[in-house]
Amino acid sequence: MKRYLIILLGLLATSTAMVAQQTIRLTGQKNGTDTQVDVKNVEVARTQDKTVITMDFILDQLEVPSNRYRAFTPVIKSKDGQQEQRLKTLIVSGRRQNIVFERDGIDPLYAGNCDNIRRQNGQPQQYAYSDAVQNQAWHKAADIYVECDLCGCGEKKNNEEAFLTSLLPPDPYELVALADVVPAAAKKVRNLHGTAYITFVVDRWEMKPDYMNNRQELRKITDTLDVMVQDPNVSVREVKIHGFASPESPYEHNKMLATNRAKSLTDYVRQQYNLPAGVFANPEATPEDWEGLRKAVADMDTDILPHKQQILDIIDDSTLPPDPKDWRIKLRYPEDYRYLLKEVYPRLRRSDYEISFNFSDFTLEQAKEIYKTKPYQLSLREMWDVAQTMEPYSNDYNKVMQTAVNIYPDSPEANLNLANVALRQKDLLKAETLLDKAGDSAEADNARAVLAILQQRYDDATRLLNQAAQKGLDVSKNRYAIETLTK
Repeated sequence: MKRYLIILLGLLATSTAMVAQQTIRLTGQKNGTDTQVDVKNVEVARTQDKTVITMDFILDQLEVPSNRYRAFTPVIKSKDGQQEQRLKTLIVSGRRQNIVFERDGIDPLYAGNCDNIRRQNGQPQQYAYSDAVQNQAWHKAADIYVECDLCGCGEKKNNEEAFLTSLLPPDPYELVALADVVPAAAKKVRNLHGTAYITFVVDRWEMKPDYMNNRQELRKITDTLDVMVQDPNVSVREVKIHGFASPESPYEHNKMLATNRAKSLTDYVRQQYNLPAGVFANPEATPEDWEGLRKAVADMDTDILPHKQQILDIIDDSTLPPDPKDWRIKLRYPEDYRYLLKEVYPRLRRSDYEISFNFSDFTLEQAKEIYKTKPYQLSLREMWDVAQTMEPYSNDYNKVMQTAVNIYPDSPEANLNLANVALRQKDLLKAETLLDKAGDSAEADNARAVLAILQQRYDDATRLLNQAAQKGLDVSKNRYAIETLTK
């Protein structure tokens, strides 16, 4: 089984917050200036290691005297005011001050981490700001300000601050990573099972299509085969018929009836189609369907069958041959037997059929067309390939994954990949149900770990990640998610 790791587009290890455009307008009351600076396109991104802040400073309305400068420093501050972290300073200098900086160096207050640009007064001008700092535990829900030094004197008491945004607590959905599984290519062999209640003349086995309700029962088989032989994408591999008789006659007689009736039905179906002779398997027979009888009796209430338990004991007696069992029930419990003979035994006289068939293999382009009308003809791998032509986790993509589970309900790969979709959609109940049938692959362990993380079951998540890692999957991102969420 080929592994295929997908870091979900909506569940990245990087989270980004956009801040609505805002304008910082400071009156300059502390330093006698009137300054306006616009800040636009603020983004705060958190990666596995860093907090990255970007913004555009619009300086069009900023006037800077030739021998002065203005300084703008983003600062991250904890809610309680006990922690702060200063980022790179943007210095906007006048013409003469810029010459001084180039000759003598930047003001020591900012020299360690700053960008200096010269202001072209009266001209449109903007600066694309970007800086990153190491993540700190106290960053959770911290606030971000811009500290403005509008006097160019480096005295913090004269600085003014403008609030930008808050760092939201980490969203677990933005931290976790999921891994899909690419289904292996497989032959598309299918089996259809059914039961036809063909009525034969008493003690006879000749097939009479128009006798009693036979025509309707025969259509259960022929309608299915009609569709198959007319579809160029389908080839019939085998038709197998198994005849059953009820226990009320001698065993050897029932054996003859069941065998010949199965053969008669097989021959009839064979004659209706121009299929290779080898398609039709040798008919099989069960002379007396004691298993079906037992199930029918076990499902009855004692008010219908008063001696239910005694009859079950006779059926289960392995020391009794078939004929004595039937006679014992008939002689000891005649009323119960008459009821069984009328209501149960006819349903035991039946023909089970199994039709095995193949679907053609399709190219990707063919599979895309087949999916629109007959998705059941696609293998799980073909369905996966169709999904890869769509936008990941779009409605169309998700629908393919759901269809895959509908057609292959017991496939671990199909259940896992749809569980990943459910996790991305925050439908944890659906994901949990699907993961019950997702198998024991590393990717399934990883998905169960993600579910545990989202449910804050971190010990379980750690255990599951350890299992996935032992099976060869890189789970470092989800380990980091647990570390981040439990700090």
